[in-house]
Amino acid sequence: MRSLQGRVVCATNDKTVAVEVVRLAPHPKYKRRVRMKKKYQAHDPLNQFQVGDIVQLEKGRPISKTKTFWAVPVPGRAGAKVVEEAAPPQELGIPLESES
Repeated sequence: MRSLQGRVVCATNDKTVAVEVVRLAPHPKYKRRVRMKKKYQAHDPLNQFQVGDIVQLEKGRPISKTKTFWAVPVPGRAGAKVVEEAAPPQELGIPLESES
């Protein structure tokens, strides 16, 4: 089975996130590819994921009635949320008003 990837849509419960997985599947009658969505409950022991994060779901033993997946960060997207700090301005050789 292909590993599931999805977006966190709810993170209000303790140690649990709701992940929505979107896939393309052919329509039974019209044969056009349509978007199919399904939500899974996943275990997040550190409460590290917020709404909008992309996570990968790994199958594990049942944790509760509805939870059998573990949420893990996607390896390729680890640095996507990091905001780079702006570089300090270059010296132009012109004194600023505050320096004079």
